Parts: sequence; structure tokens; C-alpha cells
Amino acid sequence: MSPDATRLLDLLWERYAAEVPYARTFVELSGGGFRNDHVALRSLARPGGGIALFSRVFERLGWKAAGQYTFPDTHLSAIYMSHPEGLPRVFISELLADRLSPEAQRIVSALPVDPPPPDSIEALADWFSAPPPPEESALLALEKESQYGAWLLAFGRKVNHFTGSVDDVEVWQRRMREAGVPMKSDIEGEPGGVLRQTATRAAPVSIRLQDGRTREWPYAYFEIAQRSPGFDGFLGPQARALFDMTKRA
Repeated sequence: MSPDATRLLDLLWERYAAEVPYARTFVELSGGGFRNDHVALRSLARPGGGIALFSRVFERLGWKAAGQYTFPDTHLSAIYMSHPEGLPRVFISELLADRLSPEAQRIVSALPVDPPPPDSIEALADWFSAPPPPEESALLALEKESQYGAWLLAFGRKVNHFTGSVDDVEVWQRRMREAGVPMKSDIEGEPGGVLRQTATRAAPVSIRLQDGRTREWPYAYFEIAQRSPGFDGFLGPQARALFDMTKRA
């Protein structure tokens, strides 16, 4: 097993779980550990950034591109990567900002250009970080057109979610609800299908604004997935529904 790849996932998990109590609840209910189906990241498509940049980070640690998806109604595209040593999949999406309105494009362009990822695993984990504080007016204006874009303004390269792999998603949806965790109202995928998914609501975190004030914004959810043996990919319509879990109520 690649020690660098495993170390990176561990560090990303520590940062993510520190801000997503629902993920910690799942671990507690699982007896202290869990099988991770995949980790998901969001990005902005632009020269030197987006999927092209993020995928290189994982390619050098052994992951390989294994599938791609498009979501025209939300101006998103995505790939997933798999690892030959059986490590969790990596799902990377990107916002196609050139398909947004001129004003939304102007707001998104305020995101600083992604710097080159460092070689050190510890420094690389730190690279998956939030951008400088956004203007509240820009955040709210962009949210009206693209909640994904607003999420990028708030959280940048931070992990979007981890995913617990389970044998029965319905059982786990019920267990999480009984533990007081706010859950998605339904399960994506029909009984007996190759992939069934649900998720917690996105945990709100306090973000700092450009003027020094703070406000809460939906950060990350914890996904729960049930796969049929031999099915390695994702289902576009189901993935599309899960993107919406970071919408503000």
C-alpha cells in the first residue's frame, strides 16, 4: 500500500472530520472506523487549474482516471480516479465558469490562481485549503446563479466530502437519523441497483468575510454509499442530486 497516498487521505480526513460532526457520528456508530468509498473535491475550470491540476496531484500517488461525467444544467464536469491498490476513489468536479453570466464570471475570477501543489505530503494536505475571505455581496450574488460557485468562493480547495461504504444504505440512513443527524430525505438509486447513495446535510461552518465579519455557510456533508460487487463508477443523475447537498436551506 502506498504510504504517501494513505498519509494524504488520513491528513485530509483529519481536517475534514474536525469540521463535520456528522462524519464523526458515523465513525462512532461504526465502532471507530469505516471503509471509505471515495473522497470528493471541487474546483474551477481554468488554465492551470480545475480537473487537470487536481488529477495530477493524485496521479503521482498512483491514482488513474477511470470515468468522466457532465452536468450541463449546473455547468459542471467531473472525473473519478481509482487506485490499483484498492484505495478510495477520488471524485473531482469542476465549474465551467465560461458558461455563467458575465457578472458571475467576474465574481468567480476573484478566486486566486491555484499555486503548484507541493511535494511534501504534509504540505500537500495544507494545499487543500480555503481561499482568502470573500466579499459577502459577491458570495450572495454568485449563489443565485451557482451554489457550487459560491461554495468555491467560501471553501476553495477544501475537501467536499468523504463517503462511508456500507452493505445496507437504508439501515444506515435510519441509524444516522436515530442518532440525531440531519439526513437527505431520500436515497438515490433503486433497491437492487448497482449504486445507492444518501448523505447528511452539509455541516455549517463559520467563514470569515473580507470586511472581518463572519457568517455561517454550508460546508461539507458525509455521504453513505452501497455498491454492488464489481461496479466501480458513479451514476450521473445520482451524483447531480448530491451536488445540491451544499445548498443553503
